[in-house]
Amino acid sequence: MAPVRIEAQEARNRFAGLLRRVDREGQMIIVERSGRPMAVIIPFQIYERLIAERELRFRTLDRIRSRLPEVAPEEIERDVEDAIASVRSACAESRA
Repeated sequence: MAPVRIEAQEARNRFAGLLRRVDREGQMIIVERSGRPMAVIIPFQIYERLIAERELRFRTLDRIRSRLPEVAPEEIERDVEDAIASVRSACAESRA
């Protein structure tokens, strides 16, 4: 079901009805102000799923980070500079 777009003033006037649609029909509603999306009203079950997925992603990232070696920022910068220089050199050679 595609989200419904509604202006903020209309959403304010019809809030109770919009909540019923979200709860009973699973409708998602994008609230806009002057055509610019400002907020979304979604079913609570979708919200819970999104939060759980987000937490899982952060736990995964934390687990990956914990396995990485500690590297000084200066060493990373040198490696990046070396990689950029290498790519630029390869590009220059391919043009010649």
